[in-house]
This record gives sequence, C-alpha cells and structure tokens, in this order.
Amino acid sequence: MLVNLNTVERRIGVVGTYASGKTVFLTSLINHLQEHDPERFRLGEGTVMVRKFQELPPDPGWVAFDYARHRDRIVNHGGWPAKTRDRSQYVCRFERSDWLFSDALLKFYDMPGERIADTVMAAKDYAGWSDHVLDLLSNDADYLTCSRPYLNQLQQRADLTLPPLLSAYRQTLARLALAYKPYVSPSTFLLSSEGKLNKGTSPASMENDFFSGLSAEREFVPLPAALRQAHPDWTAQFSPRYESYRQQIVFPLIQTLKACHALIVLVDVTMLLRGGVGMYNDNRQLLLDLLDVLSPGQSLLGELLSRVEILIPRTIRPSWIRKIAFVATKLDQVHQDDQDNMTALLRAMIERPVRNHDGLSPLFSNCSAVVSTEKFPSTDRQRWLLGLPVYDAAGNKRRLTREDRAKLEKFVVSPLPSDWPANWAEGEYSFPDVYPRIPPRKDCPPDQLNLNRILDFVMR
Repeated sequence: MLVNLNTVERRIGVVGTYASGKTVFLTSLINHLQEHDPERFRLGEGTVMVRKFQELPPDPGWVAFDYARHRDRIVNHGGWPAKTRDRSQYVCRFERSDWLFSDALLKFYDMPGERIADTVMAAKDYAGWSDHVLDLLSNDADYLTCSRPYLNQLQQRADLTLPPLLSAYRQTLARLALAYKPYVSPSTFLLSSEGKLNKGTSPASMENDFFSGLSAEREFVPLPAALRQAHPDWTAQFSPRYESYRQQIVFPLIQTLKACHALIVLVDVTMLLRGGVGMYNDNRQLLLDLLDVLSPGQSLLGELLSRVEILIPRTIRPSWIRKIAFVATKLDQVHQDDQDNMTALLRAMIERPVRNHDGLSPLFSNCSAVVSTEKFPSTDRQRWLLGLPVYDAAGNKRRLTREDRAKLEKFVVSPLPSDWPANWAEGEYSFPDVYPRIPPRKDCPPDQLNLNRILDFVMR
C-alpha cells in the first residue's frame, strides 16, 4: 500500500475580464473533479484517475465558493450563475494516480472582475493615480465623451466646490459603466465593499446609493496637478481616503494573486469582437496593467528551488506566480470550423507582452467549460450552430421551462477571423448567448472542451 508522504499545494487565482465566465469555469471544473471520469476529463497521459476527493473549508477570512448553488441555478433556473460579488475560495484535496507518494491540495481564488480596474492603484499614490485616470479620460475618444462634464468642471477653478465635483465624477463613472467601458475606478461605485451591485440604469439612478470610495464620507476623485496645488486642503482630504481604499480593497487582492503559484486569466474573445475595437483596446490594457502590477515570473534562484519543491516544507516553498493560463472562453459559441482561430486571436492580443516576463511559463488555450451547442453544416459565407439562444430575434430574453431548454434550434454566428482586424465596429460580429446545458443528474458533469488541459497545466 502506497503512503502519501507529501502534499503538493497549488494556489490558483482565477481572474477574468467582464462576463468572461469565471463562475461557470469553476463550477464545471469542480463538478469534473468531484465526479472524475478519465474518459470525459483526461489528465496527464489520459489514463490518470482522481480518487479520494475531499472538499475542505476555505481559509480564514474567505467566503466559500458556492458550487452547489451555482450548479443548481444553471440546471433549475434557466440561466448562467449570478456574477461574483465577493472574493471566494474553493479548497479541495485528492490523489492523482500518476503522482506517487503525493496528493494534491488545490486552492482556487475567485475575484470580482470589477476590481481589476483598481489594480493600477497598487503601484501609484493618489497623485499618480489622478494623473493616470485623467490622462485616460482626456486622451481616449470614448472615455472623453463620457467624462467631458467632469473635465469641464475641473476647468472652472474659481467657482469650483467639492459636492458638485464629486457628483460629476460619480456620473462619469456611471456613463462609463453604461457604455461598457471597463475602467470604472474606484470599482466600489459598481460593486460596493459589501458586495452590493449597482443596478441603476441611468447616471442619476446609479449615483444615488454608490460612492467613489468606501463610503459617502470617504469619497475621492482624480484631481490634476494644478488643482492639487491650488487646493491642498482637498488633496489632504483625498489622499488618506485613497490610501484607506488601497489598504482595504486593492492590496488584499494583489497580495492574494501574488501568493498564487499560477493564474487562470479568462478572456471573452467573442465579446470583444461584438463590442468593437474600443472594447478590445480597453480589455487589453486591463491585462497589461495586471501583468505590470503582479510582475509574474521567476528568478534563477526561484527556478532552482522549484525543482526541489517536494523536499521543502510547505510553509517556505516558493509562492510567486510562475505560470499563467490565458484562456479564451465560450468556445462553443464559435463554429467548429473556426475554433482554432480563437487561440490565434488570444495569442495576438497578449503574447508579446507576456514574453517580456522572465521565468514565466504561459499557456494560451481556448475553452468551453460547458458545451451548449452542436455543429450544423455550414457554408463559406454562413456559419450555423444548434443550440438555444437566450434572446429572440427582437432582443427579448426568452423565459423557458427546463423541457423547453432541452430543445435545440439552428442559429447563425459570424465566422471567426484568424487575426484581429485593424478596425471594426460594435455589432459587426454576432455570437448569440445560449442557454447552458448541464445535466440535472449531479454526478454527471457537463461536456467541456480543454478544461482538463488547463487544470493539468496549472497543477504541474
């Protein structure tokens, strides 16, 4: 009888751009680990078995990832899981048949996507953040359209007072959110520190109960250098509020991610094509900011230590990020003839800056955590899939029973290009959202594509 002499711990951060499917990704992955079938979820050389699976409680200070509720919502309530509103953790332990004398302890960290907009704060003080935000608002046409009233107020220095300035910045954040611009910072305007989601539908309604900071008494806004000098009392108010925000919201996120062995970064390529070149530019910059702040990779010393990690007590093992899996999600919304293009687009988007990080091992992969479509014969000009689109031809969400959702319809998707166009407009590409297909039987995980490959990569 073999005895496990060592536990291989892997801390894995799961982050993603807007609507990239983090919750679905983790829900399907957990289902496949709990009910592992090597024929449907191949690990290692393909014959690896997962056994003695245990779900463990989260670390102190963390909320448990609510796997059971998320799966039930998909199966019984006709929709994808609710978005992440709080940082959560899923911890499990199991044996792999190809790991002699070792078992695996996996800790997955799930973070709200809104917080990525704040990551640049980790590297900048209040003045640096102000200059960074104002530069973005002033020099990007889409951001300028949303922020012009605020920028105009900054020019009215003689009559300028704080209450209307705070209101104008909150309304700028609201317009950015309604225009699907990802740089909404402080992100607590969209998702409060208590996990309350801003569901307003207009700038006026969105600013009623949400703040540019931790609370109404701790708001801060970006000020240009001239105003910081002209109103040192304002700077004296905003700087400590900004520092408190960094301590409470930003640093815990960054410290958690930096302590991970690997990251899984989810990118919805189909959404970027649907949203136009502006959405592509915004989300690529978010990824660049994340790489810049986290500084992933490994020194020569770290590389040497990692080779003998099994001999080092867990408490002093290397904990810096040395692997990142960049994952293009929702592969099933793309016609099968075009699916290889998904990885090519992901590489073209982020591979060059990734190469600048020494000691970082990347994976670029496409993935469908839940396969919800089937191929239908297509022509060179028309791509068809079988599935059940969430919205009808008029754009209204369809309310269907579980039996209705088992039926499949033929619908059209756009061909996926092999490279990003130099320019494209919002709505030029179409990849309809579809209802998820997860079996009601709890010990029957959904069909997936490449989920196993990604797990294998971050575990090695």
